[in-house]
Amino acid sequence: MSGTTRRGFLGGSASLAAAGLPSLFNIGCAGFGRSRSARLASGGKIRLGLAGCGGRMGLSTGYGILNHFCDDCEIVCIADPDPERWALTRAVVKARQPATDAGRIRAFRDYREMLDRCGGELDAVAVATPNHHHALAAVTAMRMGLHVYVEKPMALTVEEVKLMLAESRRSGVVTQVGNQGHSEEDIRRLVEHVRAGTIGEVREVWTYDDRVNAMPYRPPSAPPPARMDWDSWCGPAPVCDYYAPTKDHNGMHPHDWHDWIGYGNGSIGNMGTHILDPVFWALGLGSPASVTARRADWGCEGSWTVATELEWKFPSRGSMPPVTVHWFDGLREGIPYTSEYVDGIGVCRKRGYQHLPPVVEELERKYGMELGNLGAVFIGERGIARIAQHGGELMFGPAELAESPAPEFIPRETGLDHYNDWIRAIRNPSRGTGCGFEYSAPLAEMVLLGNVAPRAGVGRKLRWDGTRVTNCEEANAFLRTTYRKGWELA
Repeated sequence: MSGTTRRGFLGGSASLAAAGLPSLFNIGCAGFGRSRSARLASGGKIRLGLAGCGGRMGLSTGYGILNHFCDDCEIVCIADPDPERWALTRAVVKARQPATDAGRIRAFRDYREMLDRCGGELDAVAVATPNHHHALAAVTAMRMGLHVYVEKPMALTVEEVKLMLAESRRSGVVTQVGNQGHSEEDIRRLVEHVRAGTIGEVREVWTYDDRVNAMPYRPPSAPPPARMDWDSWCGPAPVCDYYAPTKDHNGMHPHDWHDWIGYGNGSIGNMGTHILDPVFWALGLGSPASVTARRADWGCEGSWTVATELEWKFPSRGSMPPVTVHWFDGLREGIPYTSEYVDGIGVCRKRGYQHLPPVVEELERKYGMELGNLGAVFIGERGIARIAQHGGELMFGPAELAESPAPEFIPRETGLDHYNDWIRAIRNPSRGTGCGFEYSAPLAEMVLLGNVAPRAGVGRKLRWDGTRVTNCEEANAFLRTTYRKGWELA
């Protein structure tokens, strides 16, 4: 398969959103000397630095970033403000690469120092920090000519997303966002069926999430662990109080940062990239015409919402009609936010506790199917298609629609997963990645506008021109990031 063909299909909606703009992968591997590119093309180990060594790196789960990249990469250096993570990271590397002297991996508390001191020894960087660090770490690496993999959501704010996209175009490096479901088979089948008209024209999609990434109260402050560099953990965000994990909550570190404005992006920031990606891809979406918060039940001061309803309106795209996309997350009205109903990382313990769109239960009764706790339901003229988070569990109603012919036009590659997609593109930049910044930036824009709308006010329809809100100037302040002195991103 040619790289051009693959980009055309895997980045199809990005091209709709960015018509006339230069392709990231048409400018080669800027910032890399010919010898370095030749070494990688001939199969040399990719020299990788890690920024953030927590849950998404997979230190205890066995499924995360590090466990995949150990197969093709030499881990040169790591950065994490918690040195306890250094030993865990080295242990994973040793387990996956027994012949490697993991003790030689250089460790830093601050990824800026890591890049300053080791950048010349690296080919690429994987960023798995809390969200408020994504843009600074990624842009710093790209300016050094390093390929970048960054966890979802792509950035904390829309402004940062646009800056990251611009820097990726300037540097020409290979990028990938950690939206793992984008590389799965079921999401490809969904795109092909929707484009083939299996369920007919789609004018409405309902998406839903069982997370409550918010807090009803601020837990008591506590001193950060003595081993931690809390200032580096806070980084470009204001220095906040630490609070420790309890039986009810996971602690500001390692997980509750998702719940707080300025550090994470709430429920939609945690899961929206995974859930909205199939909608964005299958329907060829770009920038919405508007976004409206229909409901926003706020947590305590500084927290995101404990329940949200959002509505994006998209104009017609070629032969596709206008479409409305709905989002529901959080707790059902009347369900208290206590450990009886929500677990320590903000997941509703039962579906009956979550704020679910009523149409989902209606469709389950109509078609005799279970549509799950998280996912997207496409409403078509002839029936429905439903897909879960992470691009899996595709199903149709009526069920026989699954047997409808749909041309397989999206290329597949043997042995390809989301991580290999990035690795293969580093070795051959002309092939591109499925979830690089060209595709991921407009998707991230959609997700992060879901943070802007509740802050602007329930019921206020924000008109969006792709750059700014045109009818509510105060909402534009929520597009931007204010950086702490010494951590600025120019």
